[in-house]
Amino acid sequence: MSFFADLHGTDARLGGKARSLARLSAAGLATPSGFAIADELFRAIGPSPSLPERIDDAALGALDRARADLMAVPFPAGFSEELARRLAQDALWSVRSSFANEDVAGGLGAGVYESRVAVPADEVETAIRQVLASALSAGAVAYALAHGLRPAAPPLSVLVHPYVRGEAEGGAACVPGHPDDPIIQVRAGTLAAAAATRLRDALRMLVQTQGAIEVEWVVQGENPVFLQMRPYQPPPAPAPWRGWDEAADQARACWQWDQAHNPLPLSPVHAGLIALVDQRCRIGVRQRVLGQYLFYAPDERPGPSPVSVEDAPARFAALRTEVESRLAALGDEPVLEEALDLFLAVEEPIFGIIQPALRRARVDLAEFLRREVPSAVPALGPLLGGVESMSSERRRRAAELQAAKDAADRGRAQDRYLELFGDETPVWDVAVPTRREAPETLCSGEDDRRDAPAAQGEQTAERVEKQIVPARREEWHRLLRLARQAAGLGEDDDWLYARVQAALRRALLRLGKNLNQIGALSDVGGVFFLPLPLARSLAAGALPPAHLQEQAAAGRRAWEAACRDPPPPQAALDTVSVRGVGTGGRALGRVVLHRPGGTCPVPGQILVAATLLPSELPLLVAAALVTETGGPLDHVATQARERGLPAVVGAAGACRLFHDGDLVLVDADRGLVVRLG
Repeated sequence: MSFFADLHGTDARLGGKARSLARLSAAGLATPSGFAIADELFRAIGPSPSLPERIDDAALGALDRARADLMAVPFPAGFSEELARRLAQDALWSVRSSFANEDVAGGLGAGVYESRVAVPADEVETAIRQVLASALSAGAVAYALAHGLRPAAPPLSVLVHPYVRGEAEGGAACVPGHPDDPIIQVRAGTLAAAAATRLRDALRMLVQTQGAIEVEWVVQGENPVFLQMRPYQPPPAPAPWRGWDEAADQARACWQWDQAHNPLPLSPVHAGLIALVDQRCRIGVRQRVLGQYLFYAPDERPGPSPVSVEDAPARFAALRTEVESRLAALGDEPVLEEALDLFLAVEEPIFGIIQPALRRARVDLAEFLRREVPSAVPALGPLLGGVESMSSERRRRAAELQAAKDAADRGRAQDRYLELFGDETPVWDVAVPTRREAPETLCSGEDDRRDAPAAQGEQTAERVEKQIVPARREEWHRLLRLARQAAGLGEDDDWLYARVQAALRRALLRLGKNLNQIGALSDVGGVFFLPLPLARSLAAGALPPAHLQEQAAAGRRAWEAACRDPPPPQAALDTVSVRGVGTGGRALGRVVLHRPGGTCPVPGQILVAATLLPSELPLLVAAALVTETGGPLDHVATQARERGLPAVVGAAGACRLFHDGDLVLVDADRGLVVRLG
């Protein structure tokens, strides 16, 4: 039996990579001469039992043993001698996989299998074993199973050719219909203009007969040498966002996604709240739910009578007294309509009357600084930091949690935190459990970001005041006092609003409990996935429809679908975003930073990494990938396109900008990653 084969474009024993060299050569293009180790070698030294049909702990152990055996078993008689004769003429070689489970459209296996370059002749035998053993890695088996392929399916061939040195190397891709607009990626060296022209000419010729293709190249002088050709799977064309179907075309310019405050899709019942608030309250903006995400636009309707900056504290104090009284009257299980009345009664005073005055105080101070001390405008943040408010109290109690020495100490600190802040939620949606309901969400790093301490604010104010002429200092003191007062109230009104929303949530949970007890809903939380008008009708005594459970399930499915289809970002700041090359599609989720040997992401999370090994990728189940390195034709991008997985590669700075738990939007249509909220 011969274990060697010459390169031929139709020899099925050789695998796609080896055959592609023969096809490139037949097209008149420069390629390295070489030979192939046919599939028979793997069948002679590889594992005899069948390979696993899924990846688990037992499979990992079996694959480790199979690779170890393959590396140790002797080669067949005569193989080493024939290999030595073929290697005599060159000092360095490339030893590359040419397997069945790669180099086919939809299953390119980019980087999954081993390839070695610049291998001395006396190490080629070992390199051949390593290439064959890579077919038995966990990543390779997972990749095959994910694509419905048999792991280590024949042919498992090895391509061997002289190592090609050059002034530049990289990849390129071209698609029919755009032959004059190829993608050319330079991975090392400098691609001269003449060589780039020859490369484009070759791609233009190949695409006419081969269809969409991707090639690997090395330039020697002005001439490209081609090392591989395989089918190219281009990114999908950006799909129009379905949420815009719910708005007239002319409305797109004015409706803005509220990604800073409500970056996640809203539950159906909360979407109903938004519609009700927009109908009954004047808060300075119109609100609308599109694609289950919150959008806002300027409100041309007359608003409520404004309150002055000076009167805002008294107005808030009166509102808080009223809210405290009404919350006490509602009790632990409020009636839905009564809780809803309170919710609507608070919305307009907070957002339509008090908050505009608070914003005015900050604007007044900023305008004063621009007129009197322009250089001090950047100090506006520190000037307003360290103000005593519910925010500073929250941080003090969070610090007690962080400092807890044992379980009992932590329990006491947790009780103190929840006593005042238990009605808050991590997301502004009535469907989300409060901290009191889910105390496990209070991690040790809760609210770890600090405002500037009061002392820093005072020191900054002293430095700024020295630059203000004496005649203007009285106004400076007044504006600074009002702006700092407004900064504290801005935190306090959020706290009060959370308490009102929690009462409304309790009323809905009461309704969900009742519906669950009579068998109309299979779980209490299903009530949040019903339309609000229906929930109000049921709370008023209407009989539940027979299909209520299915209606709640459909609402939940629509919410989950919306999580997978966020709006395109309409604006991004450098301090919250990075750019790279995208593979198409969008995803929204929480960041998990990649750490070798660390926790793997789960479905719905975004994996952010400096780089990823191709063999890792088939084992990952993240919603999207972000890497600081890589290009459009590298392994991460190629495998992501195969899986329809949104990915942004070459996103320099991503690992520094984003942290575990950050909510981000991966817009792989635009190559953009944005932190939300």
